[in-house]
Parts: sequence; structure tokens; C-alpha cells
Amino acid sequence: MRAVAPRLSFAQAASGLLGGAYTPFFGAWLAWKGLSPGEIGALMAAAMLLRVIVSPFTGIIADAHNDRRAMMLALYAVVFAGYAALNGAGAVTLIFLAAVPANIATGSITPLLESVSVRLADRFGFDYGHVRLWASTLFVIGNVASGVAVSLWGMIVIAPWLAVSAGLGLFAVYALPRPPARAPKSDLGLRMRATLAEARELLRSRVFVIFLLAASFDQGSHAFYYGYGGLHWRQIGYSGTLIGILWPLGVLAEIALMSMSLKVFRALGSTRLLLLGGLGCLLRWSILGLDPPLPFVVFAQFLHGATFALAHLGAMYFILKAVPPRLAATAQSLYAVGSSGIVMGLATLASGPLYAQFGGRTYFLMAAMGLMAAIFAFALGRSWGGERITAHAATDEIGDTI
Repeated sequence: MRAVAPRLSFAQAASGLLGGAYTPFFGAWLAWKGLSPGEIGALMAAAMLLRVIVSPFTGIIADAHNDRRAMMLALYAVVFAGYAALNGAGAVTLIFLAAVPANIATGSITPLLESVSVRLADRFGFDYGHVRLWASTLFVIGNVASGVAVSLWGMIVIAPWLAVSAGLGLFAVYALPRPPARAPKSDLGLRMRATLAEARELLRSRVFVIFLLAASFDQGSHAFYYGYGGLHWRQIGYSGTLIGILWPLGVLAEIALMSMSLKVFRALGSTRLLLLGGLGCLLRWSILGLDPPLPFVVFAQFLHGATFALAHLGAMYFILKAVPPRLAATAQSLYAVGSSGIVMGLATLASGPLYAQFGGRTYFLMAAMGLMAAIFAFALGRSWGGERITAHAATDEIGDTI
């Protein structure tokens, strides 16, 4: 596959550019459009919880059809249409109808892109982190640029930014190499049934369930930060420019870790990476829950290198080593369902009313989730020895393709 790494990097970069504006400012944009904290939490939680159905469904279809690129193209079309519609939506109902499908599709694209990136990096001998860091790099650029744009022109810039970024993502996925010839349609039903059966086998694995709990509590503990962090900082007096500078500080640590991901993994192993991620969440959210002076906020932001990056690398390398390649997208989608769907969705839903009553103290709930992540990561290290965890792990390696 010629020049696969640069094309994967382009796709990751497009994803990062979209998230760079969405993550710090979408909650604040919804508030600017007149939604209450409860309505904001309901909108974001609806998308996260609906991913419980959509993400595994898209992953299983992609694995059975051996074509993740086509699925990503279809999902990006939904993202582009939804965010483009936000530019003309005024009523709360219309905002829900546009934003929820777009958010669902965005969350379903990520595990497909990650499955392709991790497996092809392993197959063709390049460092997954060298591809993934472009998502982080463009995320930083998007943070700063969108923060400056908000300071200059206000929240009106966010919806156009999301639409343009989604269009760029659609083009980037289209530029990915096409997969080998698809399986005949007559075989697709058989492959779907086989993939569903193996997905059930994964979910019956005690090791995989412990992994899902560890990774989901870690990533899910970011719910209040992602949904309300920018809004809370605005309400305590931080400017759009300051928020745009604060947000990417931790991502700089993330980029540094991604640039040497193989070395980090070989030194620590996937379960220790997950453990350190959970402990980082406990410390980071405890600090932010106190609404501390700015220097402490800066320190907490750098802990993003632990709370997200270390845990994410641990999850990616666990799936790489424990799950056969033919189930790559399915496993990634189940991981996304747990982390960005069930756990983060419930935490986001709870964050709305909690924030309305307790403000930034809501971060203490996120700290408790980090502690749970660390406990499950420790249990995973005691339960798993690095082996494949499905009964037919030695067969059918076609999952290495796009």
C-alpha cells in the first residue's frame, strides 16, 4: 500500500481540526444559542448513548465487509450534513435534529480510523503514534485558531468551522487507499453472522470486559471537561483567547508521548499505561474541582498527557495484541461504546444538573471515575498475560486492510 502513512496522517489531521474547535467551544456555542445546562447535557448525552447502538453496528459491518473506508465516507457525509445544517438552525429542536446525528457519526468514525491506523502501522512497520500525533497537532492548532476567532467575532464562527472541517475530513477519507476487492454479496451474510458471533465471544471474555471498564472509566471521566470545561472557564472570567491557549497545553504532552509511542509501550506495557492514565485522572480532576489559581490549572492541563494519551495508547496496544485483526473495527467500536458512549454519556447527562447546582465541583465526580479506572486497570494487569483472547485468534488476518 503506497504512501499509506501520509494519507492516514492526513485523515487523522482532519479529525483533529474538527475536534479542536468542537471540544472547547461546542458547549459554549449551544449556550450562546440559548440552550440551558440541562438541554446541553441532554443533547450531548443523547449522541453518546445512541453510539451504543450505532458504533458497534458500523464496526461489525466494516469488519464483515472488510471495507472501513466506505463506512467512514458514509459517516462523514452525515457529519458534514449535520454541521452544515447548524448554520441555519435556530430552534432548540432543529439544533437537536442536526447536532445529534452529526455527533453520533463523528464518534463512530473515530474507532474505524483508529483500527485502520493501528493495524496498518503494525503491518507496514511504522509507529502508530507518528500517524496519530497529527490528530493531536491539528487539535492544538484548532484550539488556538478557534479561540482567537471566538475572541474576534464571537460564537458565530463555531458552526461554519465545524462544517468546513467535516468537509475536509470527508475528502481526507476519500483520499485513503481503496481496500482489496470486497467479498461477494452472497458471502456477506455469512461473514456478518460470523463477526457477530465473535463479537459476542469478545464480550463474554472476562479480560476484555475488565479492559472495557478500565478504559471506559478513564476516558469517560473527561465528560465534564469536554462538555462544560470551556463554558465553566468562560463563566469564571477566562477569555476566549486564554481558553484557546489553555486547552492545547495538555495536548502538547500528548503529542510528545505519541511521537515515541512504541518506546513508551515497550517500557510500560498496555496495562500499566491504563493504570497511570486512571491515576492521572484522579489527580487532574481533583485539582480542577477546586477552581485553583491559574498556575495550577496549567499544571492540570499538562496532566492530559496522562489522562488521555497514556490511557489511549494502553487501549490501542491492548486491542492490537489481544484481539485478532479481523475484529479490529468491532473491538475499537466496543471500546468507543464503553468510553465515549455508555460511561461518558451517563457522566455527561449527570454533569448538566450537577453543574447547575455545584459548578466546577462537578470535577470531583470525574476524579472518582479516575480512581475506578485505576482499580480496573490493576485488575487487568493481574488477569491478562498478553495472549489473544478469542478462541479462533490464529485464523483469518484480513482485518489488516483499509
